[in-house]
Amino acid sequence: MWDVIDLSRWQFALTALYHFLFVPLTLGLIFLLAIMETIYVVTGKTNLPRYDALLG
Repeated sequence: MWDVIDLSRWQFALTALYHFLFVPLTLGLIFLLAIMETIYVVTGKTNLPRYDALLG
């Protein structure tokens, strides 16, 4: 039978996995979005696909 310690360990493992995956993903997307916005502002080309609207 599961006791409180086992359930707490599972909860910690899932929380750690969530932070291990999604924090670097969102930080990477922030830099990608900033680069694409900078390229758009510097070049002024409106024919570039607006991926920034898709990402945020």
